[in-house]
Amino acid sequence: ENVVEGKKAAKEALQQRLGLRRSDIPLVGIISRLTVQKGIHLIKHGIWRTLDRNGQVVLLGSAPDPRIQNDFVNLANQLHSSHSDCARLCLTYDEPLSHLIYAGADFILVPSLFEPCGLTQLIAMRYGSIPVVRKTGGLYDTVFDVDKDKQRAQAQGLEPNGFSFDGADPGGVDYALNRAISAWYDGREWFNSLCKRVMEQDWSWNRPALDYMELYHAARK
Repeated sequence: ENVVEGKKAAKEALQQRLGLRRSDIPLVGIISRLTVQKGIHLIKHGIWRTLDRNGQVVLLGSAPDPRIQNDFVNLANQLHSSHSDCARLCLTYDEPLSHLIYAGADFILVPSLFEPCGLTQLIAMRYGSIPVVRKTGGLYDTVFDVDKDKQRAQAQGLEPNGFSFDGADPGGVDYALNRAISAWYDGREWFNSLCKRVMEQDWSWNRPALDYMELYHAARK
């Protein structure tokens, strides 16, 4: 019920914690292992696109491959010098900080090349953050685009809950992120109702467990 006040307080706490400008502008969070599977070239593009659209971006994650880690260290140094009040890359594993990012971000970007299930988008929704995802695997199963997926969501007994894109190129990220950020700027009331909606959706085991039980009893007959 108090999603607007709650998200505002969380965003201010996140901005203060990371030394970002205290401002009511769209904030994109990225919480990910930095591996090829997670679409690192799309993550980088998403960072620059967010900054181009006058947003803030926070990334939390680290790379098992030292070359990729080093690449992101260089990007972090560049951004912290050129966009110090709008971008923060935390290249480590930090569980408590991840929760603050989920809570304080308006959007969580998940541009994975493949994703069997994906928990990031589900956690994001519980925190009232809108997922911006690539249409693949579990991301496609759980995120229904507000413009394109109304019928597919209806068939699942759900309402649309995010922004998605095809392809694995910068144009795809632009397509989803531009719509998301424009919705934040141009329709705050609608956006706030979307945050409330995604928090209320049930992605627990409750429904699948009932489905399995029904299937089990049907098989026994």
